[in-house]
Amino acid sequence: MQKEGKRDFDAAAAGWDEPRRVKLAREVVAAVCREIPLNPEMAALDYGCGTGLVTLGLQPFVRRITGADSSQGMLDALNGKLAPRGIGNVDTQLIDLEQRQRLDGRYDLIVSSMTLHHVQDVAALIGSLASLLNPGGWLALADLESEDGGFHEDRTGVFHEGFDREFLPSVFRGLALTHIGVTAAGAMEKTDSSGAPRRYPVLLWVAKKEME
Repeated sequence: MQKEGKRDFDAAAAGWDEPRRVKLAREVVAAVCREIPLNPEMAALDYGCGTGLVTLGLQPFVRRITGADSSQGMLDALNGKLAPRGIGNVDTQLIDLEQRQRLDGRYDLIVSSMTLHHVQDVAALIGSLASLLNPGGWLALADLESEDGGFHEDRTGVFHEGFDREFLPSVFRGLALTHIGVTAAGAMEKTDSSGAPRRYPVLLWVAKKEME
């Protein structure tokens, strides 16, 4: 049963991979590749992976990547893509975003795309993700730049109308992360809640955990 006030992502999974989301995922992956020195020994995590658009975009560049999501339907869609493509370095994990469930493993790269605005306490989540990084590991978090609320027609499960450029860096600094940066990752083009066409910028924030 769907919880009150929680969006039913299981029901949305079948139609999730529409062109605008595929395009944005490619833009986010390209931005991560530009901003972070990826290498084939990395263990990676895609937090809030959905159907794995970003997961699969990064998969060729790392040793292994885990797609974590609170929707089993989304994870089923991701898992269904693996065998037909001969992909053997991706696994999935069901989590509870609301409870900030502790994830397994240690990672050299943690990415998240278009998930933070669905998380009530973003600073606490970032702290939890940073604690999973190996020394020298990277965070790469993509989400909407602050907007006026027009992006979501259905605001179920939406806690933030994007983020100011300096909000995440301030959280990163509080966690003693370094190499902090913010860059334009891409944009989502859609009609807003009034039906007018809009372009919503998406930013990528990055930070590094220093070597011990």
